[in-house]
Amino acid sequence: MNGRTRWRGIYVLFGIIAGVILSSFAYADVLDPFDNMPMPEGSAMIGTYVFYQDLPTYEDETAGDVDIDVKVPGIIFRPLWFGSKLADKFSWGLNAVVPLLNVDAAGLESQTGLGDIAVSPFIFLVENESFNLSFWEFVYMPTGEYDENNPDTSPGLDTWQFQHQLAVGYYPSKFGIDWTLNYWNRLESDKLNIDYQDAIETDLILHYTFENKITFGGIGSFWWDLDEMEVDGQEVADTKGHRYATGINIMYPFAENVILSGRWTTDFDVENHTKGDWYYLRFVFLF
Repeated sequence: MNGRTRWRGIYVLFGIIAGVILSSFAYADVLDPFDNMPMPEGSAMIGTYVFYQDLPTYEDETAGDVDIDVKVPGIIFRPLWFGSKLADKFSWGLNAVVPLLNVDAAGLESQTGLGDIAVSPFIFLVENESFNLSFWEFVYMPTGEYDENNPDTSPGLDTWQFQHQLAVGYYPSKFGIDWTLNYWNRLESDKLNIDYQDAIETDLILHYTFENKITFGGIGSFWWDLDEMEVDGQEVADTKGHRYATGINIMYPFAENVILSGRWTTDFDVENHTKGDWYYLRFVFLF
């Protein structure tokens, strides 16, 4: 029995960890219209995301659909601050992602707690009225609740993750585009020696703003694993997969400093990943 085969017995267990926890809260990019637009120096905001993810199945390329009945309600706090421009030209700042959530799965004990907190510096490399290009470096720290005896519903991943993001905002008229390209580098967990897959992720919103200030957008979200998961140095067969999703976003500014948006995405093409729907409401307060 080779290394890839002998780890097949624990594939579904650890496959759920990689798919559910990664895609459920804060790790799949939370992209909304005009997210890639700079703010004035000294500006600050806090975004509050109230979300719910319903993941009824795991799509296994060998075994087919596996019923997992995962449900993840939670809340994410995302503060953001812009500093003084560097060289009087480049906008930069700091932001963070703080998730609180409950993870429930069929036949397993549900868990509630703090997820992995991320901190991120960012800088705008190009900025003008219609086109903006920026770079964001997210560092996810192993701060989340983690139970090595019940890892599948643990709110944390027990590992460091690095999300390198290139972001584009293009706003030539009432039509606009927000696009991000991410490279995910995830290190090995300490307690169970799980080496999670690196991945490429891209998210895109095409949006239009109406006269009544409502912005409506169509979403495309795509994820590709770059390698197989490893446990104790052994590859777990058929854990390299992909997940494609589509959806809609609606945003409305109630005041100059208060914005409400709602988003729904659904997975339409999945292999070796969880499959389901993700909903969230986002409240943004500008200071």
